[in-house]
Amino acid sequence: MSKIIGIGGMPGTGKTTLIKKFMEQADDWEVVKPVPLLDSLYSKKLDCYVLGKYDPWYPSEGYAMGTDRLSMAVQPQAEKFISETESSVVFEGDRLFTGKFLDYIINQGKECFFLILEAKSDTLQERYESRGSNQDDKFLNGRRTKYENIWSALTGNLFSDKDYIAKVKHETEQDTVSIMEEYFNV
Repeated sequence: MSKIIGIGGMPGTGKTTLIKKFMEQADDWEVVKPVPLLDSLYSKKLDCYVLGKYDPWYPSEGYAMGTDRLSMAVQPQAEKFISETESSVVFEGDRLFTGKFLDYIINQGKECFFLILEAKSDTLQERYESRGSNQDDKFLNGRRTKYENIWSALTGNLFSDKDYIAKVKHETEQDTVSIMEEYFNV
């Protein structure tokens, strides 16, 4: 059965690291664009799409990868793709990890689960500095509010009959391994 897994979290919580670890499960990733604007990678072995642009398939400068490198207009196309695909789908990043998109996925009736990654503020600060991140406090506070709102919406009364979301600590390599074992069985 196909599954849709979405990963969100503050910048520097290791969303891309987690996706790259997941992608180590297959060696047949190929660049595809299943609908306009939705650059992706597909593994026939896993029958799974990873949405977004990742090195080395999409070489880039800077640290932004995944759906953050897609067009701001991608969401309607991603919704079309989700409604049509029977394959598993994994995605991360602010471009698609939105309340509206997650709600759309849930309402498609497909098996889905969403993770919000968390890390201590000193760990995040170290990660920002090591990758040359220049996000200001206003931007970071906006992201915090976004994830708090998504958490509240998906754990509130509206979806209380089913668990769709979890907050998980992601600070070490062992955390990555634990998350992979618990959640990434596509």
